[in-house]
Amino acid sequence: MQQYPAGIWEGTVGSGTSQRTMVGFIEAGEDGKGGDFYLARGAAGAGGYDAIFGLLRTNLTAVVASGVTYFSSQDGKFAPNLTLRGTAAPNPATGKIATINGNYSNPAGTAAATGGSTSFKLNYSKLNDYQASAQLIEGTYRGTGVFGGNWVITVSARGALSGRMGGCTVQGSIAPRSQDSAAYAVTMNLSGDESSCGSRGTQQSGLAVLRFDTSNLPNGIWVFTRNSIGPNNTFVLNGLADPRQPSIPSTTPLSAAGNWAGTLTLPPGVSGDPDIHGMLLPDGGFFFYTNSSFNHNVLHGRFIRYGNDITTNRFVTANDSVFFDRLTVGTVGGKGGYIDGVLVDATLESAGNNAMASRLTGTYNYASQPGGYPTRFTMQPDPLYALPAGKQPNVNAIVGTYRMAGSSFGGHQVDIDIAADGSITGATSNECVIVGKLLGDLGTNHNLYRVEAFGFLNSPTTPDNFIGCELSSGPSQSGSASALFDNQGNVIGLRILTAGLSQGGQRSHTVFVGSKR
Repeated sequence: MQQYPAGIWEGTVGSGTSQRTMVGFIEAGEDGKGGDFYLARGAAGAGGYDAIFGLLRTNLTAVVASGVTYFSSQDGKFAPNLTLRGTAAPNPATGKIATINGNYSNPAGTAAATGGSTSFKLNYSKLNDYQASAQLIEGTYRGTGVFGGNWVITVSARGALSGRMGGCTVQGSIAPRSQDSAAYAVTMNLSGDESSCGSRGTQQSGLAVLRFDTSNLPNGIWVFTRNSIGPNNTFVLNGLADPRQPSIPSTTPLSAAGNWAGTLTLPPGVSGDPDIHGMLLPDGGFFFYTNSSFNHNVLHGRFIRYGNDITTNRFVTANDSVFFDRLTVGTVGGKGGYIDGVLVDATLESAGNNAMASRLTGTYNYASQPGGYPTRFTMQPDPLYALPAGKQPNVNAIVGTYRMAGSSFGGHQVDIDIAADGSITGATSNECVIVGKLLGDLGTNHNLYRVEAFGFLNSPTTPDNFIGCELSSGPSQSGSASALFDNQGNVIGLRILTAGLSQGGQRSHTVFVGSKR
């Protein structure tokens, strides 16, 4: 009976102590009797994987390959013109191909040379049962043993691939090959400097296959590629998937207003603050910041429901959000710089049926973003700023004096007073006077208070030989405040998040997180 070998295969190669794992794929070819093949096998005596590739055909149950090349990862050498032969056998119950047993000849001249042929046993993999889709492959994968170091790649919902392999930066694409296949087509372009990326300027193409856990969630990936541009080379990636957040869809519109906290997933190869905190107002205004020990990165703007559809839980910005990078040099030479035109795309999810959101996930990106690809965020309602049971927002509850240590406010200590009429006054250790107005709460069950006319002025007592308040030239700011409670429901802290923009285009912002005195 004619056997059709197309698909993913897994098994072993060698015997005894020299036995290694073998995995790979065989193309169908025009008539289904075989085409290009690529098999990866554990390298003998070393980490990583060797590769065997060429053209494989079946004639009834006979398997014969031609143009076979062996690549040894131990010494980076190729052995051409090998022979590979075997026998295909069907599953007795279905008649479909189930196994291929065979051997290949000695890869002479490489570190993998054995002096004779090597046997292998392959089984038609259960991975063939998982139809490829853009939704399944989306995620981050990482491993070791390629290019002399670690590697990590991230696949976006649209199939954009980005990451780092050893000292090389990689960008490319990954997408399902066909509707009835478990395989994904892969392209990768490598770049980097001469000293750290020996494969710079090369392009690879090939195939990827996902692995799955017992819950049928992707937990790993195989990637098999060969150079399509550049010198002859081939690579095998065997990686693990980063843990995935389960989707919690909601069929009803959700309210996003409240205080949020979570984590960031930065583009591969990019380091930075891993935590994100902030608030989202009932009108869609948002202000998020990273929890740095000295100053903060900031993202603020206004969300609208996607397509102005009031029934959707997807929110986007109209290219008008702003990112403040605390590590760049500002326009006047100071630390930190503002970046306009940031795109934010987020989705609200709920674990219950109460129209309350339990998770906010999404991405933000801008043209000059480090790593070249979006930063992901996953946030939940912040328990630190949740209203205690039975309490409602009340300005009288937050009347008092609050202090923020200098290590967190650009090196300056800040003291702020909230009066019973909502007046905000205060001072910084660098001679700034603080003024503003707290106008009241922003709705039942929201630990949010509107803040307006917030800003910094020069102290009238500043000596003539003192620089004075560098923030006094900034525009007036607006935003919100939130109270921090202890376990008994007492206010023990206050957070104020504000931003401003002058008619001349000058920006300013404030992150104040103070403890009650």
